[in-house]
Amino acid sequence: MRKYFLYLLLLTGLFGCNFPTELPVSDSAKPADKFSRTFIDKIISGQTESAFADINPEVLNDKAKEFITNASRNINGATPKKYRVVEANWTSGVFTKTGKFTNYRLGYEYEFEKGNILFTTVINEKDGKFLVASFNGEFLPAPLSELTKFTLTGKSVLNYIFLVFCILVPLFILTTLIVMLFSKMTIKKKIIWSLIILLVSLPKFLINWGNGQLDFSLLNISLLGSGFSKPTLYSAWLLSFHIPIGAIVYWFKRKSLLPEIVQDDSETVDNDNIIGNETTKNEE
Repeated sequence: MRKYFLYLLLLTGLFGCNFPTELPVSDSAKPADKFSRTFIDKIISGQTESAFADINPEVLNDKAKEFITNASRNINGATPKKYRVVEANWTSGVFTKTGKFTNYRLGYEYEFEKGNILFTTVINEKDGKFLVASFNGEFLPAPLSELTKFTLTGKSVLNYIFLVFCILVPLFILTTLIVMLFSKMTIKKKIIWSLIILLVSLPKFLINWGNGQLDFSLLNISLLGSGFSKPTLYSAWLLSFHIPIGAIVYWFKRKSLLPEIVQDDSETVDNDNIIGNETTKNEE
């Protein structure tokens, strides 16, 4: 019971700790980060024509121009107090015809006098030249740290059910693993069953902690049968758990997995009793 309490305490501490509100930008992504922020500054200051020149011509259409123009008007030249990097990811590849390319996904939380705005961009780099492939701006009702923090307030019964399973499934798997390791089995069987108990957990159930949206996936691997993740700093927490099939199968097969030597010992005891009885009769 004490072990279970400690494990629960660790999980509680995970959600109680302060999650970072800003990400560092690596040296390789700094040029794209600078280009992205310059593009955003042009929209904030109303330099829409200059901003259009930074957009990939393949995606620059009337709808994109209208969106950027409206965004600039809504900001109305407000001066940002500060900004925070909330996403900084990139992928690289090679096209046979066009050569090497890199796509950067960058997100920023800009703080203004009247509120915060989340800007996200996708920047294409090719031959050292940057172009904007995607842009979005969203006014936030509160700072991201408040909107995306893990809280139990105002959650549905389904949220609580998911949270309970996310805690109980790892406890069940760990308990099963400990019982198996202390049982009288060969080392080879313990290694095999350790892998089965830890890795065979299907399917996967996932919930978006922010909006309660559910998802389901059949083929997934999880070490302890549950997971807690936050893909970006502006994403809601994602909670998931698996059905611990490997651990459940072990409990059904536990008796049959007892080593043969235990059964031989019991037979030897019975044989000794028979021999002892026959000797007593002969003496009589």
